[in-house]
Amino acid sequence: MTVILVKKKFVGDATFDKLKLWVIPVTIKGEEIKRDFNLLLDTGAQRTVILPKVKENLDLIEVSEKSVQGTGVTGNSQYSTVKVNLEIGSINLVDINILVGSLPGLFSRYQIVGILGADVLQLLSLKIDYLEKLLEIERPFVYS
Repeated sequence: MTVILVKKKFVGDATFDKLKLWVIPVTIKGEEIKRDFNLLLDTGAQRTVILPKVKENLDLIEVSEKSVQGTGVTGNSQYSTVKVNLEIGSINLVDINILVGSLPGLFSRYQIVGILGADVLQLLSLKIDYLEKLLEIERPFVYS
């Protein structure tokens, strides 16, 4: 079983400590390019969303000409869908469809380019210890 331990650290601002939010380093890989980004772990979000600038930086191609409409913290928005591989520590998630769209301005202030939502989190097991500021993420084995 793959296990990652991530100690929560966000230097320079106590906002995330006060709000009990987790910023997760994630590698996003398209067809040719892969880069490291910070995503906010959001257990209340149904879908994983990245900003349009990430799509541009990785030269990601939309998987459907249809856009998805969603309601979130930015109100009603249109989202496109891209297929990526995600790496969270040593956990690899292949061919994951994620949304591309706008997020609140707060995200750019903290160099956060997206949210990690339930569509990805349901593939993982999370253990959050707020007192110790420790997050444990694992990907359970699936036997076929």
